[in-house]
Amino acid sequence: MANRRHTRADVQHTHTQTEINRRLYRAKKLARCLWAESLSDNSVIADMCISSLLSYLADDLRDVHKLFNEKKDPQ
Repeated sequence: MANRRHTRADVQHTHTQTEINRRLYRAKKLARCLWAESLSDNSVIADMCISSLLSYLADDLRDVHKLFNEKKDPQ
């Protein structure tokens, strides 16, 4: 029984770490695309979407922060 609980804890840890990595990778790629788009002279997409994209990035990073703190201080 103890081994089963340990396995569940390991699975939860792996899931949390995977979720953190996925969100950080997505934020990095989105920020890089936004940066590249803003460099162009006709950055209509960046002008139209920048507030939405920054909000999306902020939500993702807030979730990463929350997941990291949960991982750091399990209850």
